[in-house]
Amino acid sequence: MFKVQKNDNLRFAMDKQSHMYVSFGLYYFYHTYLTDVILAFNLALLTGFLYEVFQGFSTGHSGFSVGDMVYNIIGIVIAYMLHWMI
Repeated sequence: MFKVQKNDNLRFAMDKQSHMYVSFGLYYFYHTYLTDVILAFNLALLTGFLYEVFQGFSTGHSGFSVGDMVYNIIGIVIAYMLHWMI
């Protein structure tokens, strides 16, 4: 059965920081090996989304977190912006 976290928030705790930093790294990982900015952006986003879906179905996790997805997107957007600035 699919679960969604009920007490989800956007507080910048360790879990949210981890989602942001890992998504940041995934963008650069995918870009390094694929050299396609849009594909790297979308694959990093898809990876974070699939992990959240996995957490929604897993009994060992508290469920799908919209807040985690927000920080996944923030990490990818920061990486994307830095990619074009540097």
